Amino acid sequence: MSRWRAALGGGLVGLVVGLGGPAGPAAAQKAKTEVPPLNAKVLEFARSKLGEQVGNGECWTLANDAVLAAGGKSSPSYSDSPAQGDYVWGELVYGAAVKDGKLTEEGAKKAIARGDIVQYRDAKFAGARAGGGTYSMTAPHHSAVVAAVSPDGKMLAVLHQNWAGKKTVGEATVVLRDLKEGWVKVYRPQPR
Repeated sequence: MSRWRAALGGGLVGLVVGLGGPAGPAAAQKAKTEVPPLNAKVLEFARSKLGEQVGNGECWTLANDAVLAAGGKSSPSYSDSPAQGDYVWGELVYGAAVKDGKLTEEGAKKAIARGDIVQYRDAKFAGARAGGGTYSMTAPHHSAVVAAVSPDGKMLAVLHQNWAGKKTVGEATVVLRDLKEGWVKVYRPQPR
């Protein structure tokens, strides 16, 4: 499994990928240049709130306030899908679901980018940790902002709040291929 780390300080998100060494400057440059302007503003807002509570501390509030501050449409501008309470944040760029123990991915029309919004429903992740051991995490109903994307698009660093009992904005890593139950959708924010 690739090891990677998102450096969230200093106004630049950088990726370090460990498959025998860091990804070259071309990979970092490609990830850097493919961020839509609206997404850059969403990420800038979320990053500026690291360690703080946004609004009521709910996960939706961070995503919502970031999208609105960037000039985008909030989730109430869209119909919930696939069920009520399953927030939509714009154009669907990636989806994964586990049914009958099998992971299926929706074909992405666009690569996941920093500043996209992740929506989880009944998601359970489990897998190997870099350096040994295993991990597991659950996200019954959660929203987060993508802060970094691995070159293969299968690992995300996210900024979120109301996670593990914390109502302040923090960081987490999500390995999409480790999804064992539920679904994950990644949306591209759209302008108002």
